[in-house]
Amino acid sequence: MPFLLGGSDNAGPALDAKAIEAGILPDPKNSGLAGRYETHGDLGVDRFCAVERTENNFAIGFLSTIGSESKCEGIGTAKLNGENVEISLSGQGSCKFTARYDGFELRFPAALDSGCAQYCTDRVSFSGTQYFMIETGSAAARDTLGRGIERLCR
Repeated sequence: MPFLLGGSDNAGPALDAKAIEAGILPDPKNSGLAGRYETHGDLGVDRFCAVERTENNFAIGFLSTIGSESKCEGIGTAKLNGENVEISLSGQGSCKFTARYDGFELRFPAALDSGCAQYCTDRVSFSGTQYFMIETGSAAARDTLGRGIERLCR
């Protein structure tokens, strides 16, 4: 006999609303981008950070690991506009893209400009990576460590 959950199709949003109310999930309507993000996987820990410079403008950094030797890593700026995050990496060439942010999870797009490959070691990419908020605020972001870049956010 199959196991059936009671309730309506609104159970997911209702649970999310209760979690937001209890402080377990951030409220996407009131969440800024500033903070420290991580994703743990079999090939390493991916990191992203954002320090607010002016309203909705941030200094950012990221590290995407693909094993012990392969990685993508960079720093740059971001502008938050609703659920869109306009990211521009600097230092190793032109790399601009729009990520999506729901107040808890930041998702990089699946397709990136060819210039973004300059931020990675051979045969790896950071397209489609995702990062989950683990600690809010610019102070937490400044504690985010990279590999080749000591502090991803300053």
